[in-house]
Amino acid sequence: MSSPKNKISELDEFIDDLNQWVLNIMSGDLSSRIQCSTKSKDLKTLCSNLNIVSEMLENQLNKTNVQLEQFAKYKEDKNKEANRLAIMEERVFIASELHDSLAQTLASLRLQVRVLDESLQGIIYMKNNRKYKTEELYSDKRITDELETLEESIELANREIRQLIGHFRSPQEIDNIASEISKLVENFKTENNDIKIFFQNKIPVIKLNKNDELHIKRIAQEALLNVKKHSQAKIVRVLLMSYQTGKYSLIIEDDGIGIAKSCFIGHDNEDSGEHVGLSIMRDRAQQIGGHLDIESEPGEGVRVILSFNEKDNQNI
Repeated sequence: MSSPKNKISELDEFIDDLNQWVLNIMSGDLSSRIQCSTKSKDLKTLCSNLNIVSEMLENQLNKTNVQLEQFAKYKEDKNKEANRLAIMEERVFIASELHDSLAQTLASLRLQVRVLDESLQGIIYMKNNRKYKTEELYSDKRITDELETLEESIELANREIRQLIGHFRSPQEIDNIASEISKLVENFKTENNDIKIFFQNKIPVIKLNKNDELHIKRIAQEALLNVKKHSQAKIVRVLLMSYQTGKYSLIIEDDGIGIAKSCFIGHDNEDSGEHVGLSIMRDRAQQIGGHLDIESEPGEGVRVILSFNEKDNQNI
């Protein structure tokens, strides 16, 4: 039987081991175990139970780490998928823009070049057969008119290329959405002298993250592009307004020829550039947690209404 002195010594040694174990656990070393060399049955039981607790904590920590790693990978995969979808969306949008504007202009250019070439070939033939005097060949009004038309088409193509470049420029310069919409309106005025456009801003500076600002800007660009290409409108009105605290609307309306309901209610025949553009606008609205309404009847213009909310976190 152990003497009282031995028991005290044994207890002191156990307390030292216990203190060291606690320090290890507090420092984050959950793999630490108590090295129990005591002969006391009660102390050995206590050591065993504490080591079981330590092992349970270590297992739980390992599970948590695995879950965190899985969650981090999930977030990374989601971000990659979101980026991939955004890139695909931009590709569809760019293809639509090229089809609707630049491709048509270039096709027209090709036709005009062919007509000009045929005219020149005819004149060369007549010259070789001495049916025209040389000075009459170069004053032929048809050639002059065709060259002027060709020059105008080339200038139109250049202008549309510049517009496309500006359309897809990086959004790093965005200050606030109201100023961006104002810039779009001013650009529209410069490029479309035959369409009057009015902008009214009824909201203060609002908090939006950069992605939301970009999507709203792109929706406005697409709406104004549709006005220019398809509406035959004389007047366009753009309005930014708040209908409730933290809730806003961007409204773009024209007095043009309008569009059929089949173009914007989710029908399967959305195959033209205009239809694709409207579909992309709806997708952009959904991505910012907003809602897009398009109101129109043939002959009564188009009204595009984007409803969206202010966000607290600007860095999302």
